[in-house]
Amino acid sequence: MPGKLLKTGCIGILMCALLLTACGKNGSSDNQTTSGSDKQITVGVAMPTLRHQFYIDMNTGIEKAAKENGIKLLTNDPNLEINKQVAGIEDFIEKKVDAMIVIGTDSQAIVPALEEAKAKGIPIITADLVINSDKIDTFIGTENYKAGVELGNYLKKEIESSGQPAKIGVITRVQSMIQQERLRGFKEALKDVKGVTILNEQPGYQREDSLNVVENMIQANPDLKYVYATAEGSVLGALAALQSTKNEKIKIVGFDVTKEAADGIKSGMILGMIQQQPTLIGESAVKAVNDILSGKAVDKQIDTPVILMDKANVGEYFK
Repeated sequence: MPGKLLKTGCIGILMCALLLTACGKNGSSDNQTTSGSDKQITVGVAMPTLRHQFYIDMNTGIEKAAKENGIKLLTNDPNLEINKQVAGIEDFIEKKVDAMIVIGTDSQAIVPALEEAKAKGIPIITADLVINSDKIDTFIGTENYKAGVELGNYLKKEIESSGQPAKIGVITRVQSMIQQERLRGFKEALKDVKGVTILNEQPGYQREDSLNVVENMIQANPDLKYVYATAEGSVLGALAALQSTKNEKIKIVGFDVTKEAADGIKSGMILGMIQQQPTLIGESAVKAVNDILSGKAVDKQIDTPVILMDKANVGEYFK
């Protein structure tokens, strides 16, 4: 009987030892998964605003690609306030994000915060607005000057075929480097066109402000033929101004097509617009994050193509 008890005790001790060894191995494996190469990537996303369809669509592209790749996002929306965007970037640094995607509110003011992040080993992917720093890993977006030239050449053909003088009003956001590049390209395309007069640009970015500005522009210039609006809100404000004054003689050209703007193209009030591909820009930014973090080479600039929409093709994109 004592012999049987001894054997039973030895077997019990051996089984316990085996179980403890197995538990130790499982614990070690879990720790490796948490702290090793399978750790979830966290990306800080600094948007300029999420109150305009263009940036909403870009954010949709970022979120879609992040979900597909198992990436965690921390998103900051400063609503176009530079100080709030800088504070958001500093918060990303404090939280030790693995990378940042930055759509800047200003090309210069956020540089010190971005260069601080880069100095701490955080890759910086910028989109839409070129940032004035050589520390940026890559820029993704539209060549706004070239897009402005393309739209200007489109209007040039329209003006030359009409054979009539053309007075063009401009509504833009002077503080936006992006919109100023669009304006510069547009003016370059039209600079030698006979009979073209481009009025001094008027401030407008939000819809309501732009509506009032264009109404005043029409009243002050009864021979106005075209309005060039350099962004989504100013296009919609200009369209609302033409609708409120029942003006069918003036035509709009501009940037960033929405459903409402597409309806304006179909009605003939908007002649043509440049459409960027914000969702593609967002997806491309996440791809760049993955490539950089996996050690792949990434071009300093990744261009995304634009689409010129008018009555002939707008139905392909907006039903």
